[in-house]
Amino acid sequence: MASGLLKPEQVPLARLQNRMSPSPLHVASARTRALRFIAASYALRIVGLSLGFVMVATVFWRHGATAPVWGLLAVNGFVWPHLARFLSQRSADPVRTERSNVLVDSFMGGIWVVLMHFDLLPSFTIVTMLAMDCVAVGGVALLSRGMGVQILAAALAVTTGGFDWAPQTSMPEMLATMPFLVSYPLILSWMTYKLTQRVRQQNRLLARISSIDGLSELLNRAHWEESVDRILTACRNSGGVASLLMLDIDHFKQINDRYGHTVGDEVIGRIGAIIRRNMREGDIAGRYGGDEFGVVLNGVDAATAAQIAERIRASVHAAGFEHASDLHCTLSIGIAQSGERARDARAWVRQADAALYNAKLRGRNQLASNADAWQMDATAA
Repeated sequence: MASGLLKPEQVPLARLQNRMSPSPLHVASARTRALRFIAASYALRIVGLSLGFVMVATVFWRHGATAPVWGLLAVNGFVWPHLARFLSQRSADPVRTERSNVLVDSFMGGIWVVLMHFDLLPSFTIVTMLAMDCVAVGGVALLSRGMGVQILAAALAVTTGGFDWAPQTSMPEMLATMPFLVSYPLILSWMTYKLTQRVRQQNRLLARISSIDGLSELLNRAHWEESVDRILTACRNSGGVASLLMLDIDHFKQINDRYGHTVGDEVIGRIGAIIRRNMREGDIAGRYGGDEFGVVLNGVDAATAAQIAERIRASVHAAGFEHASDLHCTLSIGIAQSGERARDARAWVRQADAALYNAKLRGRNQLASNADAWQMDATAA
């Protein structure tokens, strides 16, 4: 009888671990995942062995099985699932123990095939379902071991009780096999589908995490630059316009030196939040460097971009910080509008960086632009 299981490797991770060596949290989460795997295995084993009991018992009834055989079948169908869960839960390596439990299932399956006198449909069903279990849990390697264990068990059963070949399957036996043959794969498929959905959700989360800077919650530099390229290409193709802001925290090294890196991290996070609040649909923002940020305002010319940049600058200057109540942080911002000189993303960034450098030369805490059509300064508070 089968007890279909799901690969423990497929169980989604509770959270990402950045360290190479396992932390206590990593160990705890790994055991939690293993216990969830054991719980799923237990549920499937209950279903599989219960339905399998009906199927095998029908064959035994026709052949007049002895009392010890009936007792072994009852133990396997209704006691073994609970014992298998108990052994796995108490094991130092639950997954490895559960794989051993699958081999026990395979061993008993080989015995049932012989004791059923090789009744064709029930025997075929048992061998097939156990093969599915082995592949699901341990791939081809466990399948090979499981098949070997089945053959060994069958050989022992033949040696002990003799070889009685009676492969004909009666109508009652076919009917008793149908619930197992239909229900069990459907249940296993449904659980696999639910697991696949969780894996897809986690993959989307991983993709997002891999593109996001942890402190600012903006795009990291690599993904931001890719997005800048796409927007610049779209502007050239459509004749549209966009503006690039390069923002730099004034005297950020002094903030770290005076208040410590905890406050420095808080500053990065607060500025990231302020930038996000001032973004619209279609804009992109990223952390370009340690204390530098980049924002592309899509469909916005330099003059309008200056108004948005000023809101960001003023909000940052007015922001308070939990661990440094006397800190007033300021930004210098350079603005570059897309155009012929912005041949690619790097050239566009260089223009905005040049404007940013000009803002710093003029006293910081202000804006500067590469556009000749306007000049706007923010008076330092």
